[in-house]
Amino acid sequence: MTFWLNDLGIVSAMGKGVEDTIISLNNLQNNEAPQLLKTKDLSTEGLPFYVGHVDCVPLSQKHRIDTLIDIALEQISPTLNRFSHIDKSRIAVVVGTSTSGVHDGEQARADHDSSGVWPSDFLYADQELATPSHYIAEKVGALGPCYSISTACTSSAKALISAKALITADLADVVICGGVDSLCKLTINGFNALASMSTGMCKPFCDDRDGINIGEGAALFVMSKEAPLENGVMFLGGGESSDAHHISAPDPSGNGAKSAMKAALAVADLLPSDIDYINAHGTATIKNDEMEALAINSVFGKNTPLSSSKYLTGHTLGAAGAIEAGICWLLLRGRGNITLPFNKCTHRNKLADVNVIEQASTVKLNYCLSNSFAFGGNNASLILGTHNE
Repeated sequence: MTFWLNDLGIVSAMGKGVEDTIISLNNLQNNEAPQLLKTKDLSTEGLPFYVGHVDCVPLSQKHRIDTLIDIALEQISPTLNRFSHIDKSRIAVVVGTSTSGVHDGEQARADHDSSGVWPSDFLYADQELATPSHYIAEKVGALGPCYSISTACTSSAKALISAKALITADLADVVICGGVDSLCKLTINGFNALASMSTGMCKPFCDDRDGINIGEGAALFVMSKEAPLENGVMFLGGGESSDAHHISAPDPSGNGAKSAMKAALAVADLLPSDIDYINAHGTATIKNDEMEALAINSVFGKNTPLSSSKYLTGHTLGAAGAIEAGICWLLLRGRGNITLPFNKCTHRNKLADVNVIEQASTVKLNYCLSNSFAFGGNNASLILGTHNE
C-alpha cells in the first residue's frame, strides 16, 4: 500500500508558506540564512535569546497557536476540497504539539496578576494538548478519529506514523497530520533551567556548539492512499524506539536512535545506501549531536549527506518532526532545484565520522530520512520518497 503526502501547509521562521520556505532555502546559496529574533521578552530573567519567531504573528497576539494553524490550514485547503467527496467520518486529524495554548495561559495569568480579573476570552481548556487537533477538525468538518500526540520533540513525527496506521487499519481515508507549537515562556525558561539554551545562534554538529534556539511554527500534510495529481511524495513509513536512558539526556551509545533508523528502513524496505539525505535532529546541544553522529555512523557509515535545519527555524519542539519532514518533502519535489540546509563549522573533530553538508548545494533526491529524538529517550525516524524518473 502506498501512502501519499498530497500537500503541505507550512509556516516557520523561514517564512509563511511553501514558496517563502523555498526562497529561504535557496537564499543559502548567497549565505543569506533567515535571521532568528533576539529578544528578552520571553525570559523571566531578562536574558536575551535567539528564537525562531514567525514574524507575521506578533508575540503579543492572543491565540497565536490557532493563527499558526490557520496559516498552514489555508495552504492545504485546495487539496482538502479535492477530497470533498470523502465521507467526513473518514477524515481524521492527528497533530503533534508540546505547548498547545500555554502562551495564552501565560498572557491570561499576567493580565490577572495586574488586574485581579481573568480575561473574558480566556478558556482554560485551550491549553489542553488535544485542542489543536479539535480546532482543525472543527474548521474542516472532519468527523473521523481526532487526537493530539505530545511526546516532546518527536510529537509530530509520530503524528505522521499514526496517520499511516489509521489508514492501514481502515479507520480513515484521509488524515490531516503534522504539528504545531508556539513560542512561550514555559519552554524558553525551562530549557534555560536545563542549561540547554545557546548564548547565540545555534551551531549544529560544530565543536563549539553550546545549545539550542527555541522556535515556533506549523506543518500540516494531507495523507491518503489516493495519489496526488502531480509531483507526488510518498510517506514510506517510520521507525520508533524508546530507550528511557534519562529524562532529558540522550543515551550516549545512540542505541535507541539506531533502532529507530533501522526500523524506518525496514518498514520502507530500503537499504541505508538508498537514502540520499538525512535531515538530522541536530539540536546543537553537546550530548545530542555527539550521540546522533555516532548513531548515524553506525547505521549509514560516513558517506550519506546530512545536515540539521534547526539553525534556520529554531527547535520547534512538538512541531519539529513535521516541519523537518516538510523540508524533506520540498527537497524531494524540487528535483534538485532547492538548496539543502548545511552546517558550516570551523571544527567538528569531536564527532563520529559522518558526512555533514558544509556548503550550499543542490542534489536531486529520491529518498530522505528525518530524525526526531525527544526527552525520555523517545525516538522517531521518518522516510519520505519519490518515484525514480
